[in-house]
Amino acid sequence: MAYAMRLLLFTIIAFGQPKYIECSSSISIITNPQGSDGFGAQFLLIIASVIYAELNNMKYVYTPFKTMEHNYDNDPNFIAKKEWLINFINNFEINQTNDAIVPSNVIDIFYFEKNLIGIANCFSLQKIKNIFRLNKNLHNYFNNENLNIAVHIRRPNPHDNRIYGTDTPDTVFLNIINTLRVVYSSQNPLFHIYSQGNIEQFEAFSAQDVVFHLNKSVEDSFTSMVLADVLVISPSTFSYTAGLLSKGIVYYIPFVCARLPHWIPIDTLPT
Repeated sequence: MAYAMRLLLFTIIAFGQPKYIECSSSISIITNPQGSDGFGAQFLLIIASVIYAELNNMKYVYTPFKTMEHNYDNDPNFIAKKEWLINFINNFEINQTNDAIVPSNVIDIFYFEKNLIGIANCFSLQKIKNIFRLNKNLHNYFNNENLNIAVHIRRPNPHDNRIYGTDTPDTVFLNIINTLRVVYSSQNPLFHIYSQGNIEQFEAFSAQDVVFHLNKSVEDSFTSMVLADVLVISPSTFSYTAGLLSKGIVYYIPFVCARLPHWIPIDTLPT
């Protein structure tokens, strides 16, 4: 978007309350919106804001998390753990004034495939990938004996019964896993399934080369998906955002957010 265009933006004023304003090209500092939804959705907005700033020659400052859904155990350190996870504090300038603006349409950059060529190669995404890895050790998550394939299967839980994204049939994931067994047969593949629910719900996936990671923490599940050699994303901002940070091979199930150019659509897999 050119500087000459007038952008509909909103700014965070006293007590964090947003208001919409008309801003011209003089606006040069932006920040991410503050939400209350889950980690994946909020982190996706943060990533979008950083990239938006770069693509529009603006300065980005980071507004830390304040509230977030899915703190089922009322963990007092829940937000602090998410800050550790993304590792933005001390790696991005913090938003400490009311001067930074939040572009209202920032998430739109992920809705159109034509935008993602520039996004995939931009400096900001590479920086986010690198700082994410600075405070993590791959060996805490995977061994080097296998090709580690992470599969995110989004399913409802007692605290979150939303349907969209959780209704992808087991057969879709089973077909993907069976196909990837053949594709990577020479590399000793090990499948890691990340989901929520009871083990009985996943009996169809049981096999010697499958490891279940059910009801694990956001930190463990998300980091594992990012660091896996291969990632199969679910229709979910949680694994979609992990895919953005992945340096491995990503398989894409159709979702409201478009795929990066190097991601492999599942409908291109051999049958």
